[in-house]
Amino acid sequence: MQNPQFPVEVLIVDDGEIPETLLTDFEIILSNPNFELHYYKKQIPGLIHSRVETIRLAKHEVILFLDDDVELASGYLDRLMDLYNRYPDAAGVGGRDVLLGTSFIWRMFCKVFLYGSNKPGKLSLSGYGGSMTLWCLMKEPFQTEYLVGCNMSFRRGALLDLQPVPWLIGYSVGEDLYLTQVARCYGQVWLDPDLKVIHHQSSQSRDKVKQVAYSDIVNHYYLLRENGSAFWRYICLLWTSIGLLIRSMLRKAHRPKRSGYWSGLKFVITRYRGRFTHETVVNHGKEQTYR
Repeated sequence: MQNPQFPVEVLIVDDGEIPETLLTDFEIILSNPNFELHYYKKQIPGLIHSRVETIRLAKHEVILFLDDDVELASGYLDRLMDLYNRYPDAAGVGGRDVLLGTSFIWRMFCKVFLYGSNKPGKLSLSGYGGSMTLWCLMKEPFQTEYLVGCNMSFRRGALLDLQPVPWLIGYSVGEDLYLTQVARCYGQVWLDPDLKVIHHQSSQSRDKVKQVAYSDIVNHYYLLRENGSAFWRYICLLWTSIGLLIRSMLRKAHRPKRSGYWSGLKFVITRYRGRFTHETVVNHGKEQTYR
């Protein structure tokens, strides 16, 4: 559904194996002369490494990161470039998933347990992006502290300093917040509610449910630390973690996350008390210790 009048490089950065026949099909689909397809199979697994490799390989200045289960609305690429022309000092621009819904109960959860803020472009006091459910209510582009990984773009120059960090492993929960944090050092980041995608998201991630739940808490601890947050922000993170744990106990669909949330909660309590001089990241039962 895209018919851009400017050159576009479609770069597939892959952890797995894509058959040659499928790549040939992709080339046929991208018959527009302005599209150019490149495939790169990286050696180090993990989402953050895909981001870093993309920045190294990309030909053009604006890099749009998309998940492989995202469908772009018609005219998406044209609108994206119009936004960069409108905001020449922007370090990043993102859009929203039209399938992302909300409910009164979820809004109350976000408010009570500090999972979201009252402003669509602000992270919560505990560092979470739950206020993205407000994006559908906005009519004009607005500045934001965070973008969503399935649908975010940055100027390449704003991410040249991006480096892998040891706490972003596997599914890399929160890596989109980390990238936005890095990019904001070089300029404003904008969210356009009319820059729409349909995210055909699987109910199961590629990592184990327990590991993702654990990372959902632990990685936000590291995000607060990367940002040099005040001590009271970690208290807020503890409160949000308790809310996630309670939610997993009350909702049947989220019960497999209980042990992961509990482990994450204990991690934050332990680090907050400052009992250890080393920090440990657990990945599928394997510990990695670093200073």
